[in-house]
Amino acid sequence: MSYTSRVSELEQLLRSRGYRLTNQRRVIVGELEGARHLSAEELHDRLKGEHPELGLSTVYRTLDLLHDLGIVRKEDFGEGYFRYELTTERIHHHARCRECGGVIEFNEELMEYLALQVERETGFVTEWHEITLHGRCAACSAS
Repeated sequence: MSYTSRVSELEQLLRSRGYRLTNQRRVIVGELEGARHLSAEELHDRLKGEHPELGLSTVYRTLDLLHDLGIVRKEDFGEGYFRYELTTERIHHHARCRECGGVIEFNEELMEYLALQVERETGFVTEWHEITLHGRCAACSAS
């Protein structure tokens, strides 16, 4: 999907919920486009050069709103803060190294099967799922 059509889709979604597509919202979504696992502070650092009017509190408020609207996913990797990515990115899971903090993305069909199995056995209806494995990456394990 092109950036223009994504912005148009975002604008329609915001308007349908009583919000406007402000320049700040457009800029934040644009920066998240193709980027993964950014914290609010990292996002702010990446944007403040071209958009000095964009304060950190605005970034936090915007991310909270976009999360509430289902546009952005909030990930907790146990670092004491959240990381964000667009929900339009493919479904994937994470493995986080407890030593270096690195995050590896993976997509495993077994995880999808597990979610379906839980639904069949319990009647639970899954809207989305994420799995984060915690441990040591290959480089840290080798040292």
